[in-house]
Amino acid sequence: MLFLVLAILGSASLPVLFRAFDDWRVNVFWAIPANYLTCIFVGSLLAGGELNLLELRSQPWILFAVLQGIILAVNFFLLAHTAQRAGVSVAALASRLSVAIPSLAAFLIYGDSFNFLKIAGLAAALLFLYLCTASGGDLATAHSPSHKLLPVLVFLTFGCYFTMLKYAQNYYLNESSYHSYVMSGFLFAFAASLVIGLTQGVLAASDFRVHHLVGGILLGVMNYVAIYALLKVLALKGWESSQLFPIYSVGVVAVSSLLAVILFKERLSRLRTLGLVVGLMAVALLNR
Repeated sequence: MLFLVLAILGSASLPVLFRAFDDWRVNVFWAIPANYLTCIFVGSLLAGGELNLLELRSQPWILFAVLQGIILAVNFFLLAHTAQRAGVSVAALASRLSVAIPSLAAFLIYGDSFNFLKIAGLAAALLFLYLCTASGGDLATAHSPSHKLLPVLVFLTFGCYFTMLKYAQNYYLNESSYHSYVMSGFLFAFAASLVIGLTQGVLAASDFRVHHLVGGILLGVMNYVAIYALLKVLALKGWESSQLFPIYSVGVVAVSSLLAVILFKERLSRLRTLGLVVGLMAVALLNR
């Protein structure tokens, strides 16, 4: 349970930090690459050695690490824009309600128990997403169609990421390869984030500030904790993925929403409050 708590706390801190970056004027196009370098450094310390690039080519999971790294980089930019434009609560809800995708995959791929209650739970999770993104948001620009599309993109990309993470853990990874896999994913995420930054034309030396780097380091520490702890949680015996993902997700949503209310004075509209109730019902149904 320690790793479940760490996974929840680490993941819940991400949208909160992105929201804080907006107030601190941290440029995410600098902070996100710095975050991935920090993840690689933290992983090297915990693994007790450096990442051997030559050995990566022979690893059976290398393709998954490449794909997950690219998806993770895209996810982070989407999550940052969603948190800053639609609010922390919406960003956290959209990313964690993506649980519906890996949960469905668990039924189809791993043979998780499939019953009416879990189907109802997945339907409730999708309703939860709609209620929380259709409520307008806290910012004046939240009514923009593009801003309403952001949570949907976060939902889909995070769902794909978690599905691939579980698949790799189930078929390709063992205890000894967790750190190497996580570090490899972050290495490719770093490369992808640089490409995104360069194509946006924002990685100009004149734009660099030390606080961009500090923000990236904070983000990287929490990011590594979140992903590594989640891998450990997914490896727990006696638990189905369709149970673990909802527990993890509702914990992240609850913690990040609480932090948003405390730190940023975000208010939950009636629709979002109703969405939260529906979300709790979804988790209860998915865990029956």
